[in-house]
Amino acid sequence: MESAENPLFIPFGFFGLENAINPLTMSWVITLLLFTLLFLSSRNMKAVPSGLQNFFEMIVEFVQTLAEPLVGKHAVFFFPLFFWIFTFILFSNLTGLIPCLACPTSRVDMNLGMALVVFLSTHFWGIREKGILKYLAHFLPPPIQVDPNSGMGMKIMMKIISGILWIMMPPIHLVGELVKPVSLTMRLFGNMMGKEKILAVSILLVGAFWGDSLISKMFAVAPGFLRILITILGVFVSFIQAFVFMFLAMVYIGGAVKEHEEEHATN
Repeated sequence: MESAENPLFIPFGFFGLENAINPLTMSWVITLLLFTLLFLSSRNMKAVPSGLQNFFEMIVEFVQTLAEPLVGKHAVFFFPLFFWIFTFILFSNLTGLIPCLACPTSRVDMNLGMALVVFLSTHFWGIREKGILKYLAHFLPPPIQVDPNSGMGMKIMMKIISGILWIMMPPIHLVGELVKPVSLTMRLFGNMMGKEKILAVSILLVGAFWGDSLISKMFAVAPGFLRILITILGVFVSFIQAFVFMFLAMVYIGGAVKEHEEEHATN
C-alpha cells in the first residue's frame, strides 16, 4: 500500500525518514512554493490583475469577505493566519492528487499542529482582548431573571436550576473547547487519508487485473477510470476541506475576540 501511494523512492536518511518524498518534506516544498508564488505575484502589480496576481487577489477577497462578519474589527489582524491556513491546506491537499507525491494533510501530526495554532490563538487573544475574568465568564451560565412577584416555590426552583447550571456548564464548555482542535484535526485527516488510500487501492487494482489477455486488460481499465474520477472529485474535496478548516478557525477566534455588541450587530 505504501509503495502504491509513493512509488518514487529518493533516499533521505534524516529525521528517521527513508524516503525524501514524505509529508514533512512536502510541507517544506509547499511553504517555499507559496512564498515564491506570493513574491512573484506581488511584483509589477497592475490595476487590472492577471495571472498569479489575479489568482491570489481572488483568494484574498474570498478570505476577507468571510472574515469580516465572523471576526469583526479584528479581521484585518487575523487575516494573515486565515489566508495562510487556507492556501497551505489547499495546496497540500492538491499535492496529494499528484502521482508520486505525498499529502502533508494526510498526517495527524501536521493537522494537529495547525489545529493547536487556532486553539491557542483563540484563547490567548480572547483573554488579551477581554481580560481573563470577562473571557472566562462565557464558560458560566447567564443569570436567570426571576419576577419579584413570583411565589416562593418558583424562586426556590429557579435557584436550584441556576445552581445545577453553575455545576454543569463549566465542564461542558471546557470539554467543548478541548474537542475543537481534535475535531479540526480528525476531519481534515480522515478526508485526506481516505482519499490517499482510495487512490492507492485503485493503482493496486490496475496492477492486479492487468494481464496478458484482452479481458484482463479490460477489467484493469475500470479502476484506472475510477482513479480519474476520484482525482477530479479530490480537487473539489481539497477546496472544501481547506474552506471548512479556515471557516471554523474564523468562528472559534471570532467568538473569542468579538464583543457582545458586535455579535448582536452581526446577527
